[in-house]
Amino acid sequence: MPFLVWEPSFSVGIWEIDRQHRSLIGLINQLHVAVSGVDPDKKLQAVFVATVDCVRNHFAFEESFLERLGYEELAGHKEIHNELLDQLGDMRRQFDAGPLGVSPELVKLLKEWMTTHILQCDHGYAELAAQKSQRLMATALVD
Repeated sequence: MPFLVWEPSFSVGIWEIDRQHRSLIGLINQLHVAVSGVDPDKKLQAVFVATVDCVRNHFAFEESFLERLGYEELAGHKEIHNELLDQLGDMRRQFDAGPLGVSPELVKLLKEWMTTHILQCDHGYAELAAQKSQRLMATALVD
């Protein structure tokens, strides 16, 4: 059974953002398997790096989308993103510097952060996005 399962309640109603969230959930599940010792250390490194990169790319996309949306809470949303990016950056530096720095606690943190962030923060822009998404997604995907 996967460590984290996509639930319909996670959907923000924006196909591309939901797709990215599903990808992040898949990476968190892979990271959980790798940290659990089922996969070799090299797999752990690859999955961890992919997870950090995916989070960074997702946040950039989402923030660009929210800016185009005119989301009034964007500054606060960016702060929340930056807090996680700082934590992941610290973990990445530790990981790159020496012995394995990815722990089961980090994977648990990512799982809890992901579900809480989607359900509490990302759902905050869902209604506004539903009103404007068709026009905005066309331009967001072109950029």
